[in-house]
Amino acid sequence: DDAAVIGEQVITNDVLVEDVDFTAATPPSFVARKAITVNLSDLAAMGAKPLFAVIAIGAPDEGRAKALIEELGKERRIEIVGGDLSRAATLFVSVTAVGEAKQPILRSGARRGDRLYVSRPLGAAAAGLHFAQHPLAPQAPYLLREFAESAIRRHLDPEPETELGMRLAGIATACIDISDGLSSDLHHLCDASQCGAEIERQRIPVFPGLEQSGLDVRNAVLHGGEEFALLFTSSLRESELSARVGQPVYAI
Repeated sequence: DDAAVIGEQVITNDVLVEDVDFTAATPPSFVARKAITVNLSDLAAMGAKPLFAVIAIGAPDEGRAKALIEELGKERRIEIVGGDLSRAATLFVSVTAVGEAKQPILRSGARRGDRLYVSRPLGAAAAGLHFAQHPLAPQAPYLLREFAESAIRRHLDPEPETELGMRLAGIATACIDISDGLSSDLHHLCDASQCGAEIERQRIPVFPGLEQSGLDVRNAVLHGGEEFALLFTSSLRESELSARVGQPVYAI
């Protein structure tokens, strides 16, 4: 599953490493927010309410460590209660987050006949990574530059589905966050639930502007990682489920 469950506590850990998960040019604010986001997304996938986190930072110099600590101090989505600091050859930040769930949502609860859902349009993270690695020329069309900027923001500063995850507890039969890509994470969910799934491709919601961007839409939507949307199952119809959780969700 996306986190360990001990009683009503839900515990998860993620580490971000420079030159693997971000570059030296990535602003400390984005590194800090993403380090928290990946953990909050794991808690959301379990239907858990975030409680607190502890953080470990390794840095090659004091200045970069201080900059990261300053940004983490601005975090308001979960309380940071402690941690550790060490010198390291490469900058890294490791976050352990603890949440609470009376009915944690596992990957293993999907049943034959359930509908498969995603929580929001997909493809932005993959597009953002592409444009971060291949910047557009200044003379590129305005709408394409605007799309690229929004996709890069989604890639660098994704938003976890914390509130939705808590609302899905007791409603969703299985859940996982899309960190490796829809195709990979669907396999994880199906393996845990010992069932298969069929996707209607035209039902997958696509991030606005992606289809006009010239990028490989199919690859971005199916295989793009670090979306941090939720992929979940339920026996409810789309309209009823959207009403129950108070926001649109998409049956695929």
